[in-house]
Amino acid sequence: MYFRGMGLHKYYANALTMGNLLSGVLVIIGLFIWPFGAAVNGHLTGDSFSEYGALAQDERGWGMLALAMIWMAGQLFDLLDGIVARWTRTQGPMGLQLDSIADAVSSGVTPAIAGVMFLHAWAPAIPAALKFLPLTMAMAATWRLARFNVEYAAGSDGTGFRGMPAPAGALWWIGILLTAAQYEMFGSWGLYGIGGMVTVVASVFIGSTLIPWWMISDRPMMDLKGWGKTPQYDRKRMVLLVGLVIVGIVVAIFGRAFGLGLQAALLLYAFFGKFIQPN
Repeated sequence: MYFRGMGLHKYYANALTMGNLLSGVLVIIGLFIWPFGAAVNGHLTGDSFSEYGALAQDERGWGMLALAMIWMAGQLFDLLDGIVARWTRTQGPMGLQLDSIADAVSSGVTPAIAGVMFLHAWAPAIPAALKFLPLTMAMAATWRLARFNVEYAAGSDGTGFRGMPAPAGALWWIGILLTAAQYEMFGSWGLYGIGGMVTVVASVFIGSTLIPWWMISDRPMMDLKGWGKTPQYDRKRMVLLVGLVIVGIVVAIFGRAFGLGLQAALLLYAFFGKFIQPN
């Protein structure tokens, strides 16, 4: 290829990694300033806080949907950077460190800030200390990524996951944004739509407790790397992935929110992925 011949191929993977990093940063900015470039308005107290950024009620969910799409694009970049690095034969320690730092932002800091914002906006009556519970995501993601780097440097082959991967944790929070956006756009279940608020707040608490715990745990989880090396392992992974898609679609339909389907698939992955390992 022409660009590969020019020597630009050595930057492809790192460019995707930077895209992942910037997506997390843009989501954080969008939580406070939306649309991008707008004036900062609102007060950091009670109901007024919900008028900040993309969570503002005036946005009717469109701001949250846009941030979810930006965040999802970053996760796609994170999936592709390793593939591109292997394709261009540019794997190395620099790329490994950049990938971990980018994930610490997009899968740790960004969910933490999003969670704090959601609890201030959607559950202003809860105790102030609980509103900062999502900060556990920042700590868990950083710990998980540092542990991976240490193990890799010690000679680990990187197959399989020890604990939930940080990007999977980010997908849980993307699901929260998608659910909240859809409920804001089309209404939710329950009297006066209170079911939507309960669902979102409950998802935030799960994302602040169970998800971080899974991330730092020693629980083995199925990975998505190394296809074609072990046919039996590949078949098991494919069966689980198809099952996750089916369950996700069913939950999304009956829960009236695509984000709930994504979260249901993640929960099943965490529960059953433990039993599908290379050996």
